Amino acid sequence: MKTQCDVIVVGGGASGLLCAVMLARKGVQVTVLEKNHRIGKKLSATGNGRCNFTNLHMNENCYYGNSKFISHLLTEVSAKCVIAEFEKYGILHREKDGYVYPHTNQAATVVNGLYHACTQFGVTIYEDCEVEQITKKKEFLVHTSKGDFNSTYVVLATGGKAGKESGGSESGYSLAESFHHTVTKLYPGLTGLVCDGVVWNKTAGTRVQGTISLMIDGKTEAFETGEIQIVKNGVSGIPVFQMCRIAAKALDENRLVEGVIDFVPSLSKEEVKNWIKKHGVDGLLPQKWVPLCKRAKNPVEFVKFFRFVIRDTFGMERAQVTAGGVPVEEVVQDSMESKKEKQLYLLGELLDVDGICGGYNLHFAWSTAMIAAKHILQLRKENEK
Repeated sequence: MKTQCDVIVVGGGASGLLCAVMLARKGVQVTVLEKNHRIGKKLSATGNGRCNFTNLHMNENCYYGNSKFISHLLTEVSAKCVIAEFEKYGILHREKDGYVYPHTNQAATVVNGLYHACTQFGVTIYEDCEVEQITKKKEFLVHTSKGDFNSTYVVLATGGKAGKESGGSESGYSLAESFHHTVTKLYPGLTGLVCDGVVWNKTAGTRVQGTISLMIDGKTEAFETGEIQIVKNGVSGIPVFQMCRIAAKALDENRLVEGVIDFVPSLSKEEVKNWIKKHGVDGLLPQKWVPLCKRAKNPVEFVKFFRFVIRDTFGMERAQVTAGGVPVEEVVQDSMESKKEKQLYLLGELLDVDGICGGYNLHFAWSTAMIAAKHILQLRKENEK
């Protein structure tokens, strides 16, 4: 017994749900196959449950990946396009310093809005439904743990490997590979870094308002300023997250990876020297760091250039996004259609593009979904002539 539909969307996360809704509201028969026990599991946890779903300050420099592809995509789908699309489904937004959230400040609002739209427009959703294999002759045949499905189009919106507890898995990569796509090496993105030394255990729980630089083989590759969170085995927080994928790749290549913290970036080295002579270090550092600095051979160097070796990331389990995936060169940038198989589409985190914190990864997911949906609708319209 096979279930027939127009479009099968594999994955009920951000890109999959939006693509399904956009197709269904135009009369397309859509089935969503979600391996988790509920749709939107990872989406519900984004932004600590607040769901920063896009950003008004949008450009290709906010992403790692093929800049030409990213630039084209951002031209096609702006933050205002996403906001307008969400309003169609009753999702009102609020904005703070360019960061865009649901008005309720709850990710559940986005998940529920897309789910109710799916229900309204007749999308069929199967949860706890693992896709085991996809083949194609004239149509796609999708083998799942809940039976077989036939469709004209298949959309792979499985998400990436990051955050297994919130629904991440490698299933989408193997499905893409079954249609001769390649998959780059995968690294954890937007997570903390494990560092050498006993200082971390002594200072855990402190928050440093400073600048952290990432050094690869002695050369500074990136730096970020903001709140650096100190944990028992290293560093975390948004400034660290932004550079994590660079560190992960370098560590995998067995290169020397180091971090440098400037505790007071607003003061020069000379100004710090004069301050310490006059006032000591107590007013420059979180309290737990003060005794360590006082025991240092050079307190000025400690404050301005606290250097340490980075040994690892916090891993894919704790990562918020996957760096790496199917190269974007293997999809058509105007449609997200596979160059390996007609009427197969690859969306969101499955592709080799990842963004910094601030709603950029979700924007990429929404954008790929909107572009794919528009292309499928266009093809159907042409076929009906």
